Amino acid sequence: MGPPLDRRATLRRFAAPAAVACALFLAGYLRTAPGTSHPSPWGYRTWAFGALAYSDILALHEDRGAQRHPLPYLQDKLEYPVLMGLGMWWPSVLAPERSGYFALTYLALALCGLGALWFLASLPAASPWTWAASPALLVYGGLNWDLFGILPLALGIWLWAKGRERAAVAVLGLAVWTKFFPLLVLGVLLLVSLRKSVRHALELSGIFLLVSLVLNLPFALFATDNWLWFFRYNRIREIEPSLYLLAGADPRAFVPIANQISAAVTLGAAALLAVLELRTRRLDALRAACGLVCIFFAANKVYSPQYWLWVIALIALASLPAWLATAASAVALADFVVSFSFLHLQSDRVWPQVSWFAHAVFWPMVSLRYATLLACAACSLLHALPAKSAEG
Repeated sequence: MGPPLDRRATLRRFAAPAAVACALFLAGYLRTAPGTSHPSPWGYRTWAFGALAYSDILALHEDRGAQRHPLPYLQDKLEYPVLMGLGMWWPSVLAPERSGYFALTYLALALCGLGALWFLASLPAASPWTWAASPALLVYGGLNWDLFGILPLALGIWLWAKGRERAAVAVLGLAVWTKFFPLLVLGVLLLVSLRKSVRHALELSGIFLLVSLVLNLPFALFATDNWLWFFRYNRIREIEPSLYLLAGADPRAFVPIANQISAAVTLGAAALLAVLELRTRRLDALRAACGLVCIFFAANKVYSPQYWLWVIALIALASLPAWLATAASAVALADFVVSFSFLHLQSDRVWPQVSWFAHAVFWPMVSLRYATLLACAACSLLHALPAKSAEG
């Protein structure tokens, strides 16, 4: 990573992409906000699947009893890390009613997306247009709360590029405890930090552990069972449409084996990167991190639709080829349309159409999703070492 650009140069790279990103976020809000008028959670879901305008923010507003302001973990059991839980909660304090809650949450998420774009524009090797012009912002920006985690990811990498590695690790710790799998990105950066010294890497690891304790210890002590639910839920969660179901696995019985395969594949890829870095000391951290996260997404038993935001952000940070970035954005959009069209047919209980759509459209789309993820992983990892080092 080269050092970030100054503010004036960053602004020149930021202005035009920001205008496009704002247009996408505005269009995303206008297409999703009508769901605030539906009186019941299930009525909302039926409408949203058919309108291709679904948002967890609205669906979970009623499910979580947002108008009663339940405190995350202390009063409510959540399947998310602690900062994601707080991110879901604080808008309900300021705007408990459904339309206000969604508007405030969406505004905060859009600002996070623009903040991430600023840091992308500041990194000379990154590709801000890959992020700003992606239709993923349109369809996934307000689907879930993931942009709350993408902002500290981008900020942490920007701080690392500035040489402020201690601050970078602290900020990346915030990303980890918003969505957890940014731990893979942090792990790659800690691996690269060994170039200075083992002591330096241990110091940075200590900062991450300290941040983790500060964020988690109050909930772990005073709401242990609710705090542990994130870990328990992800261990027992059923397999969703993925490579495992494509291979014919049982979505319940195969869960323990799928967990083991996912861990083995991810750790194996991480070990390979560690060997390459320790032998060459020339690993491209951002491309290695992009490849590792894409491998994790491919091997995991669950792929939530909004994960495409992370893929596009990492592609932009790693500056992968424009053709691959364009293909990933197109597949992300198609995946949204096909997945929620399938849910619409299921909610309408039109079983002959459900069967045809699953065979002819949905599962081929799932196959294309994973082919794209693996292509992103392969491209990232093949270019994670400079050509001179790779030949040597």
